[in-house]
Amino acid sequence: MSWQTPDGDPPPEPAAQPPDAAPEPDAETARVPVAETPKPEPPPAAGIISAAPVGWIPPPGDAADPPPADGPVVPWSAPAAPVAATAVGPAAEGVVIARVFPRLVAYFVDVLILGALGLAVSIPLGLYGRDRDQTLALGVAAVLVVVDLVYFVGLWTSGLQATLGMRLLRLRVLNATTAASLPVNDALLRWLGLTGAIGILGLVPGIDAYIVPLGAVWLLVLLITTGSDRLRQGLHDKWARSVVVQPAPGGTGLAVATCLVLILFFGVLLPIAGIALYGDRLRDILIEIGNSV
Repeated sequence: MSWQTPDGDPPPEPAAQPPDAAPEPDAETARVPVAETPKPEPPPAAGIISAAPVGWIPPPGDAADPPPADGPVVPWSAPAAPVAATAVGPAAEGVVIARVFPRLVAYFVDVLILGALGLAVSIPLGLYGRDRDQTLALGVAAVLVVVDLVYFVGLWTSGLQATLGMRLLRLRVLNATTAASLPVNDALLRWLGLTGAIGILGLVPGIDAYIVPLGAVWLLVLLITTGSDRLRQGLHDKWARSVVVQPAPGGTGLAVATCLVLILFFGVLLPIAGIALYGDRLRDILIEIGNSV
């Protein structure tokens, strides 16, 4: 038996639904909410970021902050290369430009070391006597110039960045542009400007007699140019693009103490010990050295 309304009319036909309309949920389905699958967002355009470059993965424990929803989107470009350090003011972190007096004391220590080596070789060979072998003297002098070259250039370009005298006073010589160790070519130029050219000229016959006053005048020129420059760069430093530094805040206390110790040792203790041990022989050696100079 078909169902009829109380008035005997047939039941109404259900309204037709559009083909794209979703079916109405029944009573059971309506009680359970159905989660809609979120649509994936389109990837950002290449080269556009707000907080980090595209494709950048933060290190563990350091998540990148998401860009604000209403924040501006700016194009990303690689950071600029770091600017090379310069020797204006502090030449590198923790150091300052060295003063002239500590540098002079350090150079004096180096001269004493090399001079002692020269005496240890020349005195046994009798090179300070008037009847010395000129060929042997020239050969030994050339070897000592090479030793001088290896001493200064080798130590300046080594990990110490300093000669033994400079190391004693905590000085270092650096490249004035990069604050790194001196390249070998620059170290050679610095050596030629400091002692190398004078040493090489001393090997030329006829000029060796004028080497001592010529060296004294050149040392005075280097002192004047070093002291008058704001970065304490003498002519040898200008040619080699070098700068001498010391630990901040600087000072000359250590140089003064070293100078006093050297004066005490070479001016008092060493002469007394030499006179006590060698006496007349030491006097003859000093006379020979004075005559040769």
